[in-house]
Amino acid sequence: MMHPLYRFTPWDHVVLGEKLRGCRGAVMGLLAVAPPDSETSRIARETIAAVDRLRSEMDCRLQITRPLRRDPRRLTQHIYSGPTHFAGCLTTEEERAQDDFAGWELED
Repeated sequence: MMHPLYRFTPWDHVVLGEKLRGCRGAVMGLLAVAPPDSETSRIARETIAAVDRLRSEMDCRLQITRPLRRDPRRLTQHIYSGPTHFAGCLTTEEERAQDDFAGWELED
């Protein structure tokens, strides 16, 4: 049986990191227009805190399960944090054998 930490593939981490950043951005937009003392504002602040905790937890899982030797471009540090976005790219079988994130590149 697979250990729960290893259920997420590198692909899963990149996709989830992108979605969590997008979710946080959308809720921040809502928070910017909601009256500060409203229930909507309170829920939005709690949601942002929860998303940030989830991003932190997933980043820890990623760091634990992906050895640095399998990430020669050091992309793991960008997956759950910062404004970075990823784009899929073509790779060879040899590149995939050496790099867990060979199918991804940072967008400019």
